[in-house]
Amino acid sequence: MGALAGIPFASGLIGMAVGPKTLPGDSSEVMATLDSEYRFINAFWFSVAPIVWSTLPRVEEETTKLRLIMGVVFAGGLARLISWRRTGRPHPVFLGAIAIELVGMPVMAVWQNRLASRGQCNPTALAPVATT
Repeated sequence: MGALAGIPFASGLIGMAVGPKTLPGDSSEVMATLDSEYRFINAFWFSVAPIVWSTLPRVEEETTKLRLIMGVVFAGGLARLISWRRTGRPHPVFLGAIAIELVGMPVMAVWQNRLASRGQCNPTALAPVATT
């Protein structure tokens, strides 16, 4: 999960700094409005990683925060499907992104749910050990 969070971190950072020129294919005729929006949106993408990294020490307890992030990423995958339908098939890099967003996020949600369930089933697992 920590390594996977590096993708939006790097992508967002590069997107903010360089703009849509980082996209595969011809991006030579990007309007100023699209460039501005692209950089703005990448600030949110960039912010996902530190939020995810902050949950790692307590991943089994951070259910609400992680489900919110995974839900937003999943919704982004659905938005990409709308774009694909309306404007055509995206570059293969973005086909991979769609797979991560629409398949990877539910898989991660199930994994995190299992961790959370294990934590709730064994309340003494986190109890301090008595010393004599």
